[in-house]
Amino acid sequence: MQLLTFSLNGTDYGIALEDVESIERRKDVVKVPTAPRHIRGIIRLHGEIVPVFCLAARFGVPEGQIENLVVVKVDGMKVGLEVGRVKEIVDVENSSVLPMPVLVNSERNCFNDVASCRKELVVMLDVGSLISMEEQKQLRKIIDDGGEAAEE
Repeated sequence: MQLLTFSLNGTDYGIALEDVESIERRKDVVKVPTAPRHIRGIIRLHGEIVPVFCLAARFGVPEGQIENLVVVKVDGMKVGLEVGRVKEIVDVENSSVLPMPVLVNSERNCFNDVASCRKELVVMLDVGSLISMEEQKQLRKIIDDGGEAAEE
């Protein structure tokens, strides 16, 4: 399996490379007043309106320096994830992927596994469980309502 690794507030995370659409530099975001607190706003990216998701707010950690957006698809919708810095793409053997300890994991958690890469632990982010169905509906409404406000 290949993981795109990134850092956020001193912790290394990984996303399955198959879930990644693109890696972008941080962009100016158009704020949407009705958005949930972890939705930073929207951007226009390659002709599409894309909501920007603040992972730090979602994870309940200080934001720190944000350098990149990792664009992923969640149920057919592109979402930009604010990350500290994209690091690299790593190959991870299936035997190096371990389940998240039960005490850390929860039913509303998007961290199901941990990968051991070069003697470091990488928390694996499951983008499919990152955004609930209700949040996806809100995001689609924000995209529909805010399309004219976003600029290149």
